[in-house]
Amino acid sequence: MEIVKQLSGVLLSLSFACAYIPQIIRFFRTKSSNDVSVGMLFLNLSGYISGLVYVYTNGIAGTWVVVNYTAGILMTICTMGCWVYFTKK
Repeated sequence: MEIVKQLSGVLLSLSFACAYIPQIIRFFRTKSSNDVSVGMLFLNLSGYISGLVYVYTNGIAGTWVVVNYTAGILMTICTMGCWVYFTKK
């Protein structure tokens, strides 16, 4: 049962973190950021930060949840950086 818990945690973290990769690839292929919802990015970022704060303030010991929220924050920031970069072009 422990292996199922670990694998599901890995899959959870990878799925959420990798969900941004198609958008980032699209930025570079089209050299455009016209079809991005900035509101969605801000909502995702606030959700990930809130989730991380919630986990820490409630003493929840979930390694993969922390990895998931942290990876989500990093990928959202990366996507926002690409959006800013390609908006200026």
